[in-house]
Amino acid sequence: MRLALAGDIAFSGLISSSSEANGERFRWLEDILSGCDGLIANLEAPVKADEKNSSKKAFLYADHEVTSDLLRRLNVICVSLANNHILDCGREGLANTIRLLDDAGIYHSGAGLTEEQAAPVIFTVAGKRVAFASYNHSSTNPGREAYPDLFLNSFDLAHAMAEVRNLKARAEIVVVSIHWGTDYSFFHEPWQRKTAEKIAEEGADIIMGHHSHTLQAFEIIGSTQVFYGLGSLAFGDFEKNGKMYALFRRTKHSALFFTDPNRRLLEAVATHELKGNYIVAGSKDIMKRNDRLLRLNRIREKNNYFSAMLRFHEKVLSRIYEYFFGYYMNPLARLFQFRNFRKVGRLLRQQP
Repeated sequence: MRLALAGDIAFSGLISSSSEANGERFRWLEDILSGCDGLIANLEAPVKADEKNSSKKAFLYADHEVTSDLLRRLNVICVSLANNHILDCGREGLANTIRLLDDAGIYHSGAGLTEEQAAPVIFTVAGKRVAFASYNHSSTNPGREAYPDLFLNSFDLAHAMAEVRNLKARAEIVVVSIHWGTDYSFFHEPWQRKTAEKIAEEGADIIMGHHSHTLQAFEIIGSTQVFYGLGSLAFGDFEKNGKMYALFRRTKHSALFFTDPNRRLLEAVATHELKGNYIVAGSKDIMKRNDRLLRLNRIREKNNYFSAMLRFHEKVLSRIYEYFFGYYMNPLARLFQFRNFRKVGRLLRQQP
């Protein structure tokens, strides 16, 4: 068995609006994934609907045909729907998404119109029974208050531990997906590691985290492979007020992870999403990068001064850099616009 894992995928923005380029955008990724038994990821963008979630300021959605086509091309076999964007298009968007997945024969967990649709799923990959349970941490602001009758699996540690125990008796491999963590940070928090330890004790084989859109550290706890943040594999660049924008550059470097029947990590393949959402092979050595992140995280947990410096870099300096040098940004034009100095001032005042 060669199972692939990835973080956030959102076929929104340019990926949906200029789908004629998707063959070229995803050709390399399609080739890489054709050689595995399937990809599991977090489906971040619901299928488009007229309905809008009244509790959300921004809406994320993808075209029906584009989503169906790319899920097939990328050999996706199972997705998490427990995330903070799945209800952006309300009940109709969630229903459209589930209908598409069911029609395509793709397993899903984490959200639904019924409790059964949100429940964990069990499926077979290369003769192995795989259980998949998906949860969304409340800190990600999912906007579920507008739809109290819909089912979105909010993360509760005691419930997740009990669910893992139950699934362990019914499947050979248990995968737990959690939408959690700090946006745009390379570092997981101490509470996330403690949570992972508890879930690992109950027999989870793989814990796959996502939400930060950045590739965070991964490690083995006991016999459990833990990915704190799998990054953002594909996230459509978008138009706003007549101008093109994209997520931060740091979110455009990610990876695919391939595991074997014994949950061992076979390979980590670096990916790079270029301007316009063209995905190519990344240049980073993922294993060396991970060793460095783990060391920095250990120092961060023990040294408050070092932790504050890292927070300042991520929350202020890197955001200022992105404001001037992010995808589609013109640094000279921004430099000579007075209102941009006010923007920088606000970022500096918001420092932790």
